[in-house]
Amino acid sequence: MECAELGWNLHACIYKLGHESNAFIGTALIDAYSVCGCVDFAREVFDGIRCKDMVSWTGMVACYAENHFFQEALEAFSQMRLVGFKPNNFTFAGVFKACIGLEALDIAKGVALLELYTKCGDTVSVQQIFEEIPKTDVIPWSFMISRFAQSDQSEKAVNLFCRMRQSFVVPNQYSFASALQACATLEDLDLGKQMHSLVLKVRLDADVFVSNALMAVYAKCGRIEDSLELFEKSLNRNDVSWNTMIVGYVNCGDAEKALSLFLEMLENRVQATEVTYSSVLCASAGLTALELGTQIHSLTLKTNYAENSVFHWSKETFACLCYLGRLTLSRIYEPETIHWLVGLETRFPKWYLMDGSLLRRVGSKSIRMEL
Repeated sequence: MECAELGWNLHACIYKLGHESNAFIGTALIDAYSVCGCVDFAREVFDGIRCKDMVSWTGMVACYAENHFFQEALEAFSQMRLVGFKPNNFTFAGVFKACIGLEALDIAKGVALLELYTKCGDTVSVQQIFEEIPKTDVIPWSFMISRFAQSDQSEKAVNLFCRMRQSFVVPNQYSFASALQACATLEDLDLGKQMHSLVLKVRLDADVFVSNALMAVYAKCGRIEDSLELFEKSLNRNDVSWNTMIVGYVNCGDAEKALSLFLEMLENRVQATEVTYSSVLCASAGLTALELGTQIHSLTLKTNYAENSVFHWSKETFACLCYLGRLTLSRIYEPETIHWLVGLETRFPKWYLMDGSLLRRVGSKSIRMEL
């Protein structure tokens, strides 16, 4: 009550000074009364605001929602829309809370809201909505674990996976794949092994997403032999499977094995991707094999990179080519020349190849490489 009394005293002073109709001051009073739970007084202040703006309406919607006046919150939101104001993220947060309070928000809608706020970059609202929506299904858990894993918040992803298990929700292949991705980033071999055991228990080891993620964990933790064993046992390999192994061998310094797998990949008619070419170019650079690097570069021009300019390539690929080109800049055999007119100092200040182990600083040079 002390908080409420202080609010009343301030309200009285504002009223005496004739500022009760000011939208800025009125919205602050609404927030104060909302914290105190005095919803009727907040509504009285709101009605007294002469020129209500979007912030005032949002404050009133939030006041109703925070104090469990869910129906009133939705009615205020409808009135706001009728007046012509466009809601912002804070408005939607209050509306969603009201929907949840009225049990008008199911899991599918909740996940859609999570996706919406994720695209907007509003991580705080994403977390709030996740905590308030029903979580008896694996879908919202998988969504949040995936978002944490993909946004360099690996510890949060792992912790949320453990929390999901404590809630007796059975993981699916997507939640396993995301959690394992987080384990790979953290290079946590022990946790990866525990998850591997759980994968075998729920019989998801044959799933290509889970299998690829397990291979990545072992490769990142320096257990490339275990990755290879999983790879050889896999019956559903895709381009990610091959890339995971090729990248793994490049990172552990076995460039020859990486290139051997690349050739095997092509023999199996698996479409190489940008990741594949980046990796094998790094392997060529590690072996100082300019001829091999230029052959691989030629292959990219004949396949899916034919219509792309060098500035549309990934920075990893580009940096590899620059490094290869610097090995023997004077070797020119054919009349057709590729001109690498690169303003790297201003456009790309530095390049990281793979996981940073082949960090190179490339100056602003005109590199000619003959194919």
